[in-house]
Amino acid sequence: ITACGLFGDFITVTGKADLDSAEDTLFMDYETLDSDPESLCGDERQKFDALFAPVKTTNTTDIPTHLKTIQQEWKKRGLSFVDDDKIRLVSVVLHDQFSETDNSLMIGHVGVMLPTSDAVYFVEKVAFQEPYRLLKFKNRTELSDYLMLKYDNSWGQDTAHTFIMENSDLMDGWRILDEQENAG
Repeated sequence: ITACGLFGDFITVTGKADLDSAEDTLFMDYETLDSDPESLCGDERQKFDALFAPVKTTNTTDIPTHLKTIQQEWKKRGLSFVDDDKIRLVSVVLHDQFSETDNSLMIGHVGVMLPTSDAVYFVEKVAFQEPYRLLKFKNRTELSDYLMLKYDNSWGQDTAHTFIMENSDLMDGWRILDEQENAG
């Protein structure tokens, strides 16, 4: 939510998300938004829904297939990003598999990336009650490793690995960590 608020001026939405699927997965977020309407303003709720509502996908572990699926759905929702090299939205995408025929992609975490010539800064908020924090990384791969260690939960499951998007593309430097790196 919060990164969407920080990044709100750099996102536009011209469509609507399928809120039936969103209600099942975002009910806790909606409860928080309902109890604190000031946490989002203006059209931020529409942007929140377009970005965070789950995306139906196929039963595969193929990342390029899932990337194309989420890109197409965001396009249908009219979700687009202002092209600005100084600020980028970083989204951690998770694959949920409820059954062989019921699969979805959802954003598990977001943050704002501020790339510079000598570092990558990342602003994130890990919980409503926690403050924002600013982290510094040498490059996008180091940021990817940080996020994959926290959010890749696909080990030993029939789901795709977590992947990381920068605006609407796969983040440069994203990589899957091997199980030893993930364990340590």
